[in-house]
Amino acid sequence: MKKLLPFLLAASALVSVPEISAQTFPAELQLTVLTANATKIEIEAKMIPGTTIMNVEAVSVAIGYNPNDVYVDSLTSIINKYFQSKGFDDGSVWNFNMNGTYPDVILYSEYHPNFGSVPVLRNTPPVLCHFVFYPKSSGPGTTDFLVWQNTPTGALTYYFEANNPNLMNFSPANNLQNVPWPVELTSFTAAQQGEAVVLQWITASETNNHGFHIQRLDADQAAAAEWETLDFIEGAGTTHQQRQYLFLDKDIPKDGLYRYRLKQVDFDGRFDYSPEVLVHFNLRPGEFALRQNYPNPLSLSGGSGTVIGYDVAERSNIRIMVRNMLGQEVAVLMDANRDAGSYSTTWLPYNLTAGIYIVTLTAETLESGGTEVRHMPIQVVR
Repeated sequence: MKKLLPFLLAASALVSVPEISAQTFPAELQLTVLTANATKIEIEAKMIPGTTIMNVEAVSVAIGYNPNDVYVDSLTSIINKYFQSKGFDDGSVWNFNMNGTYPDVILYSEYHPNFGSVPVLRNTPPVLCHFVFYPKSSGPGTTDFLVWQNTPTGALTYYFEANNPNLMNFSPANNLQNVPWPVELTSFTAAQQGEAVVLQWITASETNNHGFHIQRLDADQAAAAEWETLDFIEGAGTTHQQRQYLFLDKDIPKDGLYRYRLKQVDFDGRFDYSPEVLVHFNLRPGEFALRQNYPNPLSLSGGSGTVIGYDVAERSNIRIMVRNMLGQEVAVLMDANRDAGSYSTTWLPYNLTAGIYIVTLTAETLESGGTEVRHMPIQVVR
């Protein structure tokens, strides 16, 4: 009846005090944070045998977490279960204890249905599973994760070896304390400005943020290209104030498509990647054009506005204005001479309602005296 043990001991497990036994056991339980951001915290649980080979019949790992900080999901919070591919049955319980008081418990459990076993090697220790938790706050914040009931009695964290009737606990088994989800990135944009690409990003808050590596990829050769680190911008450490960052990429080798991303690094070495943004870099456009704004649609509550790219085929006086659907002018974004090239401007609506607005580019060429007009709709939402 080994496979029923987590359920038979449930009542005693929830009233016992979590502790790690001082006895020496032949297998270690190693918890490692793989990802920690405002979207998710993913933890790897690895079993490291103390002997060359173990024949594992059943294994169970219980993790206690703070329900005020994070929540779990029935489908995605216990994933990558190692022994499923070995024919084991799954006894995991994502909501083993979910009463809203600290700690709630999530339980990973797998067992051989016929009391058979699978060999586990010390030189290739298996990752038992991944636990995925979802922060309740967009950040920043910190929280703790406890190995729960790794004890000889009332056990929820244990394993069985073949031909051994005794339950075995893990030693050592590490808790994870003060796990941070660091930087809340609210905006990241990139646009060509003359002979350079301007990158701008905004954080709503930061925790333990060492800074950002700016990285670029040649999207025209994506299969063969590698991400290139252009520079490093220092972060603000820990702050709950909004911060704005700017980087100018002046060293672009050729015209074409480029992807940019940020590699955000904490002081303890943990890192996370931003979403990627795409830029079509062209030193001399062949025609006048308005390029699709981003972000799109434009959110009035976002506070960062939207970037509108435009191409100038030859030296011209450029006027860019925004009108509502009644034809009334609500903003003038640009009224100046521009050489041939690709540029961008930012529209930050003020005191406007949601709806459709029309952006108009009027170009009066300075040499030929001709006029070019381009229009583009922009959707504005709350």
